[in-house]
Amino acid sequence: MLKVDTESLSRVDFLFSRSLRLLNKRDYDRVFQSAKKVGSRSFLILFRDNQQEHPRLGLVVAKKTAKRSHERHRFKRLVRESFRLKQHGLPHLDFVVLSRHGFEHLTNDDLFKELSWAWKRVIRDYSLCCE
Repeated sequence: MLKVDTESLSRVDFLFSRSLRLLNKRDYDRVFQSAKKVGSRSFLILFRDNQQEHPRLGLVVAKKTAKRSHERHRFKRLVRESFRLKQHGLPHLDFVVLSRHGFEHLTNDDLFKELSWAWKRVIRDYSLCCE
């Protein structure tokens, strides 16, 4: 069994603070203008380098992709949680995650697995092209 030293893991390390978010139109437009893409059947991740010391996340969940607001909010919660847990392993990029039709039919576990796969793919693609 793996023992984790909870003293050394700071709660602060895994927060999803304001500095980890894309906050304004200019930030989003910068990603949309020239981004690399990683897609799955439920979402598309656009990413581009940033000048920060950490990755940042933006979300776009159109009403067109899920009519019910609780489904859109569930998607956003799961993406934020996945990003929060993976943030220290991600390169310093700006990410925009766009929802696609059909994500509302996935269970939380299935969506989380797709997100984990996508983050690994982002790391691989970024290391191949940009490092």
